[in-house]
Amino acid sequence: MTARGGRILRRRAGIAVIAVLALVTTACGGTGNSDSRGSVTSVSMLTTVLPPVLDPRQSSSLASGSLLIALEPLVRYDGGEFKPLLAAAIENPDPKTYVLTIRDGVEFWDGSPFTAEDAAFSIDLHTGDDSESVNAALFGQVKSVEVTGDREVTVSLSAPDPQFTAVLAQIGMVSESFYGKNGKRVGTQDVLNMGTGPYEFAAFTPTRELTLDANDGYWGENKPELKTVKLGVVGDDAARMNALQSRQYDGMLNVPLPQVASIRGLPGMRIADSADLSVYKFNLNVETEPWDDIHLRRAFQKALNRQAIIKGALGGNADPAPTVVPEPVMAGLAGKEATRTAYAKLGDDIVFDLDAARSEIAKSSSPGGVSSEVLVTGSDPTLALIVQTAAQDLAKIGIELKVREVDDQTYYSAVYFEHETDGVSIDMFSGSAPDASNLPMYVLNGANAVTTGGSGTNISDYVNGDVDALLGDSRKLAVDDPKRGALLLEALTLGQADVPYVPIASPKVFIAGRNGLDVPSLSTFWWMTQWPEALVAP
Repeated sequence: MTARGGRILRRRAGIAVIAVLALVTTACGGTGNSDSRGSVTSVSMLTTVLPPVLDPRQSSSLASGSLLIALEPLVRYDGGEFKPLLAAAIENPDPKTYVLTIRDGVEFWDGSPFTAEDAAFSIDLHTGDDSESVNAALFGQVKSVEVTGDREVTVSLSAPDPQFTAVLAQIGMVSESFYGKNGKRVGTQDVLNMGTGPYEFAAFTPTRELTLDANDGYWGENKPELKTVKLGVVGDDAARMNALQSRQYDGMLNVPLPQVASIRGLPGMRIADSADLSVYKFNLNVETEPWDDIHLRRAFQKALNRQAIIKGALGGNADPAPTVVPEPVMAGLAGKEATRTAYAKLGDDIVFDLDAARSEIAKSSSPGGVSSEVLVTGSDPTLALIVQTAAQDLAKIGIELKVREVDDQTYYSAVYFEHETDGVSIDMFSGSAPDASNLPMYVLNGANAVTTGGSGTNISDYVNGDVDALLGDSRKLAVDDPKRGALLLEALTLGQADVPYVPIASPKVFIAGRNGLDVPSLSTFWWMTQWPEALVAP
């Protein structure tokens, strides 16, 4: 596949961070220290992914948890809702216009003021066809960003986007003058970046380690509780367990599902869980032979034993997924009864049935069977376990899956960015906002297929005009309008009939921490919150 300008660049670094992220904290009793500020003064964290540069253009979703405590957003996710932060107020005079009032008195770490010009510049980094941002798809509806007053920025959209406030919570604000001075060196280990947050960048080894120190001159009323926050990467299960057992690290967010039981058994460790807006799924690329044959895709779908995968590979720590959106999330929008009815039908369509699978493969262009290599990454060991478990039943109908573990860069490039696989891929796709439309917009929208020049999050390169129209119509409605739910349910049903993906399970988020860390205070969208303060809250 040929690279198309900046699109490959922005795909290359960004969707990697949609993968599972593990996070570890160090508190009192480990390497943390104590003083008059409280019982915990430093927190060390282990994560499976850190961004290659400290730039909001190169980090999204879970990995942004390392940036948003330093490069603060205009809006903060707090207590289950989005609240103004660097924006003092947000007005929405019509569905396609957002007027942002920029908070007065905010300063960057170097003492310079945060201005409306900085806010507009920060948003514009992610807009336009030439943007190199991995978050560009989130800002696809932005038509213009203008400074319309001394402390006012107006964002005009080409079409309504009910998720736009959530979008603003996912990107940090930066200094326009700092970018102008440092150019392409911004975010590197020598230059770092300039923000307004309670923690500022101190040291950085790309993709391996990040240290942040308290900003004692923080503009906000709530001063930083910790002196130091440190993030590091430990790549395999054994090393991760050793780090926890040695008390080098005292907790973990997004615990890999196969390790939940082992980590729960560590002395002094407790684990909290919550529902996740994520799905493990197989992607069947409809543009790649032989998977362009719907009968072969249906055979794969019918031969997938979800219960065996959940029990074995996922350790029972997930629920069967009849589609890509977890049922509780959809029920909150579409209503419990409508969702229950639709999801029951979707579940019936993907029941494990080897006889039906054999019938479908006999009708396909590959009645004698097929063999496909499936790439996995060690960052999420669950992927290999899922493929290995699934392969046992798929082999009974002549579909051979061969696992090949590769490094993160190779995996994300092949699976998400360039779609250069044998046509079958496995991933765990996480939503970037707590909204029922979030995952369908990424996974089913034809605009996100590589074949249409999109972001690549539509891994199956699936394009269906009727599905796209339903998704488009849903964006025109208010966030809490149940009609949005009805449109999304119809889109999910139409899409699943074509089998571009095969949903497996919706995992839970497990958060582990030693005594002294308030792990139950964090949930699936911890990365959009001021999570260090929540962990050590009295």
